[in-house]
Amino acid sequence: MTVYARPVPAASKPIAPVRRSQAERRETTRAALMTAALEQLLFDGLAGFTTTEVCKRAGLSQGALFKHFDTKADLLAAVTEHLFDELRAEFESTFIDLPAARRNPRSGIELLWDQMLDARLAAAYELYTAARTDTDLRAALEPVVAAHVERIHELAAALIPGVDDDRRRSAVDLALLAMQGLVVQQMALPDPAQHERLRELLDGLTVVLLTNENEGTN
Repeated sequence: MTVYARPVPAASKPIAPVRRSQAERRETTRAALMTAALEQLLFDGLAGFTTTEVCKRAGLSQGALFKHFDTKADLLAAVTEHLFDELRAEFESTFIDLPAARRNPRSGIELLWDQMLDARLAAAYELYTAARTDTDLRAALEPVVAAHVERIHELAAALIPGVDDDRRRSAVDLALLAMQGLVVQQMALPDPAQHERLRELLDGLTVVLLTNENEGTN
């Protein structure tokens, strides 16, 4: 009987670790800090929010945090900006994925309602109210909120074309301000009936504004 020797595998070369650039490492650290900050804001609210806890959640040092954000207010503003970017991207993706017949103003308003009731957005509105007496936070948030509103208008123009610009802007402003006001009030005084009344009224008004005069409201 012939015995065949099992071939000895060639020694494999060690796999060199992938070296990330300084910019990539910086972005990874920044993302980890913002994720941890949003988690803490959601679970503990602004009253319990501390940079110490953020660093603990992210597994990073205070020194690492303040290399990326000069102040606590800057961190909160960056978290808010990141959250707004995520929500707009989610809205656009969901709207575009709708069947063609449903990509209309009414569906847009329904999707906006869904986002307004998102717990992440409630955390952002908590920062809005705190900015009334926190001048540092207000200064950090102002450009973020202004840019967010303008990008919503740009998104509305892209997703709902063919509507007069002034009417579209009026409809978007009406929807945003009314929904935001309701969400803030519901934090202190939950009232499902009030929510439904405003939802029905706002749905009718905004759909009319976002529909050309020669079109229906379907």
